[in-house]
Amino acid sequence: MRKVLTALTAAILLLSALSGCGRREPFKMEKYMLYTEAERALIEEYLGYSCGVKLNLFTGKNVTEPLWSGIVPDFSTLPDCAELAQAKYIRASAYICFTEDGNQHLKLSGVSDTDITVTYNELHTEPYDDTVIFKAGAFYKLNIGYRYQEGTQPVFTADSEYELSAEAPSFGGIPSEALRPMAYIHMRDPFVMNAPDGHYYLIGTYEPKDWHNTREIHIYRSDDLASWKDLGAVWSYEHDATWQKEILGDESPIWAPELHYLKGTYWICYSLGWGSMSGSLLKSTTGRPEGPYEDVSYSPMFDYIDATLFEDDNGKIYAIWSDGQIAELNAELTALKGPRRALKSASGIQAGFEGCYMIKLDGVYYLCSSTYCIHYRADGTPYQTYDSFYVFSDSIYGPYSERRLLLQYGGHNNLFFSKDGRLYTTAFYGPDFSERPAIAELEVTAEGLLKVK
Repeated sequence: MRKVLTALTAAILLLSALSGCGRREPFKMEKYMLYTEAERALIEEYLGYSCGVKLNLFTGKNVTEPLWSGIVPDFSTLPDCAELAQAKYIRASAYICFTEDGNQHLKLSGVSDTDITVTYNELHTEPYDDTVIFKAGAFYKLNIGYRYQEGTQPVFTADSEYELSAEAPSFGGIPSEALRPMAYIHMRDPFVMNAPDGHYYLIGTYEPKDWHNTREIHIYRSDDLASWKDLGAVWSYEHDATWQKEILGDESPIWAPELHYLKGTYWICYSLGWGSMSGSLLKSTTGRPEGPYEDVSYSPMFDYIDATLFEDDNGKIYAIWSDGQIAELNAELTALKGPRRALKSASGIQAGFEGCYMIKLDGVYYLCSSTYCIHYRADGTPYQTYDSFYVFSDSIYGPYSERRLLLQYGGHNNLFFSKDGRLYTTAFYGPDFSERPAIAELEVTAEGLLKVK
């Protein structure tokens, strides 16, 4: 148990928090790399709604439209339905959590033409074999396919006990009243910067009514996070795009721009959608956030969307994109310099599948990323939201902790400190609004975990 803080210590910690320090006191990181007892209790509550396996019956292996879809208790269970007599191929998937680390020697017998893969995250699926190592307490998505013949019975076995969930177990979230729009601007992927010139700047996917034609990057300025002035289009597809048009043609979605201040000027990282799913950087030639901006490369710098920039204490600047791909940038920020790595937990699972953002608080790296999640209402009915998760590590390359839900409805977000030292996260929709920039205040617990205040 932690000792009760003295009044003097509490006062020092309060001043530290107000000055922008994210952590109240050091914590034993290894203790929180996996889930706490309270978090496990929330996962067990989730499993009460989602326990089981998603199963689909098909008339053939390469058929995409299922005869029957539903939830069954285990991989070895077949549904009692008329469609089973017509089925020739069966696919099943579930999130599986083992009680023991290591190779579990999973086996599927009693059927032929089997195909088993493991999904470590939405973008990373690999064939399963005996070399796969599972970490106890983490949920992996197991995907199984096999040819079915009437009268055969699949048998699924493992070396240790396990839990099954039809959806990725999550926990946390926020009360709806904690998240409200800060501006009635039509925007997705909002990014807020507390800039060195004393202003706040807001940037994001501008006017996303038509995802095939988000053609401009706008920047907004504010002194109070409430009243925002549109500084206009600092970059437009029509007037500024060159090589981008060779890739995208008439379809020109410019997504998820972010504004960063590095090396004495402002930089915008942005995404190109649909045909290329890539991204690159723009540099302000005047040192002002409104630009004008110029390309720093003549082709995509990143091979997927949602790039962000992060400067470490030693001055090294990194690009992070996709679901946690990271590489150091060269001194001019015009190209990737170091080796490309994937940021993930010891279990091999990433924070999310897109929308990365990194912040360092008291020596600890926090990586946010977003993914779609299924949640359950009090009556057990499911609903889906686009959420923000986070992981943390004392090393930029990890390994990171298992992912925790930072903000239900958070989506593609970023974290920033206000002028009075409070920590916020952005969001762009909630239970009762959509595509409007919003913020929610955060706190860092004594355990080093992030929590909506």
